[in-house]
Amino acid sequence: MKEKYLHYLWQFKLMPLHSMKLADGRLFKLIHQGDYNANESGPDFLNAKIEIDGITWAGNIEIHVKSKDWFLHNHHFDSAYDSVILHVVYQHNGEVKVRDSILPVLELKEWVDHSHYRKFESLLKAKRTILCGSSMQTFPSIYFVEMQERALSQRLYRKTSTIFNNTHSEDPKNVLYYLIAKAMGAKVNQLPFEELTQRLPLAVLKRLRIKKQVEALCLASGLFAPTTEQDVFLSSDLKQKGTFENHVFKSAWKHGGVRPANHPSHRVIQFAHIVQKFDFTVSFVYLAADELYSYLLKLLDVQSESTVLGIKKLSIDFKHHLIINAFVPFLWWYGNQIEDERLMEKGIDLLRQLPSELNGVIKKWRNYGIVPKNAAESQALLEIFNEFCVNKKCLTCTVGNKLLSK
Repeated sequence: MKEKYLHYLWQFKLMPLHSMKLADGRLFKLIHQGDYNANESGPDFLNAKIEIDGITWAGNIEIHVKSKDWFLHNHHFDSAYDSVILHVVYQHNGEVKVRDSILPVLELKEWVDHSHYRKFESLLKAKRTILCGSSMQTFPSIYFVEMQERALSQRLYRKTSTIFNNTHSEDPKNVLYYLIAKAMGAKVNQLPFEELTQRLPLAVLKRLRIKKQVEALCLASGLFAPTTEQDVFLSSDLKQKGTFENHVFKSAWKHGGVRPANHPSHRVIQFAHIVQKFDFTVSFVYLAADELYSYLLKLLDVQSESTVLGIKKLSIDFKHHLIINAFVPFLWWYGNQIEDERLMEKGIDLLRQLPSELNGVIKKWRNYGIVPKNAAESQALLEIFNEFCVNKKCLTCTVGNKLLSK
C-alpha cells in the first residue's frame, strides 16, 4: 500500500465516509476533508472539519500506511503536528498521543478497493515516463486540455514565486533585469548569470555611460581578462580597476559541451547590448499581445552592435526562448503584483503567438500523438512531464485521475 494512494482516496472522498466508525468504535462523520498540503513538511490535509460522536472538531489530518509510521517519521518531535485531530491509516497497529491525548484513528483497510489499487500499481510500474501515453488517443481530449491549462498556470506561478528571494527587490526594473539575465544563461549557465546581476545591480549599471555599461558587464562576469580577444571592450581605467583573478566566479561558467552560439562569453556580450539598448521601463506591458511580440523581437535585435565584435546576432529561436522565459514570466509576475489579471492573461496570449518548442520532452509527447500547436501548449507539456509524469503524481493529475476512475 502506498501512502499517496491513501491521500488520493481521502482527497476525493472515495470511501463510504457517511457510514464509517473510528478504530475505537466511535461514530465518525466527515464534514470537510481539508486542503491538501503539497509541501513536504507539515500535516497532509489542513483546515479539516470532522464530527466524532456528535462533537465537531476542526484542525489537520495526517495519513499513514500504518499508525506507527507516525514515530518513524518523527512527528512526535514536531510541534507542527500538535494540531492534528485525526490519524487516517490503512492499518492501525498502535496508539499515538498528541499533547497527552490519544489521537483518534480512522482505519481504511476494509474500505479500500484492492482491484482499483492494483490498477494504480500497474500504472506506476510501467517503465515509460509518460505512464498514460498509450491511452491518450482514446481518452476524451477535454480532460487533457483542462490539465494543460492548469499546468501552464502552475508553471508560471512556480517560475515567479521565488523572484523576491532571488532579487531582494519588488522593483519591476530589477525583476526584469534578473529574468532576462537568467534566461540568457539557459539551463547551463543560468546560475552564473543570476550571480552577475548580484555583482552588478541594474542601478549601478545605469549610472555608467552607455559604452561603459557593456564594459562593466563584461568585466563583472569574470570571463574577460585583458589578454583575451575581447580586449577591444576594455578601456584602460576599467582594466586597472578590474580584478581578473576571481577564479571562483570564473569556474562557475560552463564551457564544455556548449554550442558556440551559447558560449558564455558570447551570451554575456549579447546581454550587455540588450541592457545598453533597453531602459527597463515597463510601459511595454500595456501593448496589445501582437504589438508586444513585434516590440520584443525588435528589442532583442542586437545584430548591428554585435557583428562588429564577431558575435552572432540572436537567432529567432533564442529570441523566442527569451520571450518565453523572461518576458512572459515578467508579465505574469507584474500582473500578479498589481492585481491585474489582464496582464497575466496577456502573457499566455503571447505564448500562443510563439511556435512550440522542440526538445527531448516534447518529442516524447509527439510519440504519443500529442503535438503542441504553440509555446503555451509546449510549456504546459513540459510542466506536466517534469512535475507530474517524472514524479509519478498520476493521482494529482487530471488525466491520471480520470483514467483511474474508469
